[in-house]
Amino acid sequence: MRQTVKPSFEYGRGPVLWGAVTVIVLGLVVNFVLQRPGWLMPTALAGGGVAAARSGFYDPSANNGALAAIVGTVALMPVLAITRTTGMFGIEQTGDTIFFSIIFVLAWITILFVVIAPFGYIGGWLVDTVRRRVGGPLGY
Repeated sequence: MRQTVKPSFEYGRGPVLWGAVTVIVLGLVVNFVLQRPGWLMPTALAGGGVAAARSGFYDPSANNGALAAIVGTVALMPVLAITRTTGMFGIEQTGDTIFFSIIFVLAWITILFVVIAPFGYIGGWLVDTVRRRVGGPLGY
């Protein structure tokens, strides 16, 4: 019997949602409360860790972490782009604000896949590795 290859990206919806909410909340805190937009990478690391912590033993924890970082950051992008356009550059006209916000979002997509997604993947991998080695209350 002939078998066909069906490539797919495995993930769990629940853990990804938990990790994405973590990225969104921490992203808003580091950007608007702490005024440290560069801390978005550790935020992705934490979101990936939360996604892995919510995953089961046989779940793809690192995939969940990377996808949680991507989904959470994509949800943050419009808010951050609009506030940066109006607050940082002082652009107040609607057309200009929309144009520059779109440019910011397009630029951040590159950063999202090159920097933030790997941080989420590493966070998921770290938490999964610690959980497997420690066991006990941190285990599955």
